[in-house]
Amino acid sequence: MKRFMVLNIYVLISMLTGGCSTIGKLEYIDEQGIHKTACDTQYSGDPQVDKYAVEFVLAHCAKQATAKGYQVIDESLLNIDMTIKPAPIGKTWSFELATLEYKNKQLTAKQYGYIIAFIDLKLD
Repeated sequence: MKRFMVLNIYVLISMLTGGCSTIGKLEYIDEQGIHKTACDTQYSGDPQVDKYAVEFVLAHCAKQATAKGYQVIDESLLNIDMTIKPAPIGKTWSFELATLEYKNKQLTAKQYGYIIAFIDLKLD
């Protein structure tokens, strides 16, 4: 009986933690007309934030692909406003600062996700 309970707890924990990743990839057609994918990205944390981090990465990649002459399959990525909210006066964005600002409700989930992706991509 104890073994069965342990197994059920393990399965429950696996189910709860296994579904917390947000994944994305960019699909495009190169100059030879070949369908390709790039920019596989994944964020695991708060799904409300992660979807925006993935969106930012894919929008950034889509704009780079278009600049190289490729045709992006999901053209809506090209219309995303990737503007990052300025960091508080006298500071630059870091994971720690962004997290603090988000926890203090100074950033929305979208702003926080975009800032996290911005930092990850080293765009600063």
